[in-house]
Amino acid sequence: MKLFGIISLAFLIALSMSLAAPVLADSEMPPTDYTKETQGGAYIFVMLAPDGPRWSSKEPEIRKVYKYSGLYRNDGSREPLWKVYWYSFSVYLSSDGKHVVRLGPWAQSTRDLALAFYEDGKELKQYAISDLVKDTDALKHTVSHFFWRTDLKYNEKEGTVFLKTVDGISYTFSVKTGEIIKKEPWNVERGT
Repeated sequence: MKLFGIISLAFLIALSMSLAAPVLADSEMPPTDYTKETQGGAYIFVMLAPDGPRWSSKEPEIRKVYKYSGLYRNDGSREPLWKVYWYSFSVYLSSDGKHVVRLGPWAQSTRDLALAFYEDGKELKQYAISDLVKDTDALKHTVSHFFWRTDLKYNEKEGTVFLKTVDGISYTFSVKTGEIIKKEPWNVERGT
């Protein structure tokens, strides 16, 4: 009887851990400090995790050299060419150091940022998820967030970002202006 109780307890512990695993796997990643070089290596973009109540990962080696989020010459310079006052888990940089494409956070609302375009640290254009996804029934929901895009490609040579949403709309954006330069399928009747 004692052996049965131990086996039952072990089973209950294993069951509770397996049920908790999907919740932990669906948690938003905490902000972390990182750097990213431009193609060709002339510049380095620095993203410092924000201070605040949310836990984040501060990298002492990065913070020893860089005090601000933004773009620096990749020659050991400690003064930024331009600063940014936002956080993004992922960015795309032009090799000339002028343009950056910022991706939004884990999506929890269609009002959340989808992506934004900057020149020398100044915002040119931004899009909310609701600006790009027209059929919200197509969103792929998880416990804590949802997926709204199926594809994203940055093309340095053409200066474009290609994005495809879960409802099948493809967009091509100009990195230099943030404007949509191509949208498919195009609804001729509604002009959208």
